[in-house]
Amino acid sequence: AHFGGTRNPMVISWPARIKPDSKIRSQFTHVNDIAATIYDILGITPPDFYNGVAQDKLDGVSFAATFEKHDAAVAKTTQYFEIMGSRGIYKDGWFSGTFGPRIPWDPTASKLAGWDPDNDIWELYDLSKDFSQANNIAKQNPEKVQEMKDAFLVEAASNKVLPIGGALYIVAYHPEEMKATTLKEWNMYPGMTRIAESQAPKFMSGFSTHSVIDATIPENAEGVLFSIGGISAGFTVYMDQGVLKAEYNAMTMNRYKVSSIAKIPTGKVKIEIIVKAQEKKPLAPSLITLKVNGKKVGEVIAKITVPAIFTASETFDVGIDLASPVAMDYHDRAPFKFNGEIEKINIRYIN
Repeated sequence: AHFGGTRNPMVISWPARIKPDSKIRSQFTHVNDIAATIYDILGITPPDFYNGVAQDKLDGVSFAATFEKHDAAVAKTTQYFEIMGSRGIYKDGWFSGTFGPRIPWDPTASKLAGWDPDNDIWELYDLSKDFSQANNIAKQNPEKVQEMKDAFLVEAASNKVLPIGGALYIVAYHPEEMKATTLKEWNMYPGMTRIAESQAPKFMSGFSTHSVIDATIPENAEGVLFSIGGISAGFTVYMDQGVLKAEYNAMTMNRYKVSSIAKIPTGKVKIEIIVKAQEKKPLAPSLITLKVNGKKVGEVIAKITVPAIFTASETFDVGIDLASPVAMDYHDRAPFKFNGEIEKINIRYIN
């Protein structure tokens, strides 16, 4: 809610154009101003059409004037923010915003039931005097708060944000309606990577899966057998120093790990990973069981699971964990390619 959850420093180096000085530029800018600034300094007029497709108007404004003048006039006067019902607006040196139904980094999302955006309480900050947004002066300035709320609605309508909280419909309230493949069983082979979550098996709340991995395990085997998701959330099955391991990463706040009680046999091995949902509802627990050659070697309860989707950009990978790693335990070794041989991975739903 506060500046969209992000407020980052920026350093620009352009020796041919910018003379260095020690003065900080405090003009308000946003990430959508970067493209506009690049167009400006390169003398490019954004096209109205590209390959026959009409282009949306550019939202940002150039801040190139600040390259030479640390006290250049503020070019951007208004910027809205919105994510999952939390929203805010910057306007002429003021910021006003409110949290929606989800408290940041709270995996329980406890405010979702019965949430009404009309009842959200807005905060107000005078950024000219309160850079860090520490002093909420909404109660002393109700008319200013209403002005900012009205301005937000104008920007929200213009940027297709309405209805407020609409993005939560599937993710929070109806994950079963998320677009996904109709497959109920997959056969995976080495080299199959970058499979979108929508086309891959689901390891989300309410889904039960039985994964069978036929592989040749070397001495002190290490590396990922399969993974889905990334550092913010996901599920991974891997080997480390000959030990079979799995981790369910529930939004980084909860990481549920299980390992075989000892090194597993070498040579041709049949590994089974059974994820059994204990209830069919968002955040419900799942029982994760590891088996090797038909014998149970480890088990753990993931007390909280992820509803709907792990990430918007990470993928399902066989024999490797591309992009960001699901498990911090092999973060420094990513992408942590498996050093044995995977013959085949079969994954099917067992609901």
